[in-house]
Amino acid sequence: MKIFYLCLLIAACTSGFAQKASADAPSVETVKVKIEGSELDRRMLLERLNAHGPERKMKFELADQEFDYRIVFETEQETALSNGWRHGGGGTYNTSSASADVYDARGNELFKFTRRLRARDSGATNAVAKEILHRLRKLQGH
Repeated sequence: MKIFYLCLLIAACTSGFAQKASADAPSVETVKVKIEGSELDRRMLLERLNAHGPERKMKFELADQEFDYRIVFETEQETALSNGWRHGGGGTYNTSSASADVYDARGNELFKFTRRLRARDSGATNAVAKEILHRLRKLQGH
């Protein structure tokens, strides 16, 4: 019987600590964004923003109206010159790039940039998502 009460006491203390820790945890900021681009590009960028958002306490939701930021996003394929030994002895090879123009809710441009020379669109999109998160946090003073 003593073991039962001991287990009950441990369970009660453990659940109390868990509730205290979750109550003290900083909240995640929900950011409403309007992403302009092809449907595939929009989905890919939103997915990558939300994949990296928790690291910076941010969660992103799509919104057509009453958004915090408008992001004009595009992926493109480019051709790059080979350095000879790495891509089969010279010539050219295909790469992916992605660009983002980010505006606030009033339409003021906050920043724009391009990430180039990635192997796939997903890699270029991932690089853009990380940079957007970094710059938004910097603008917000974090």
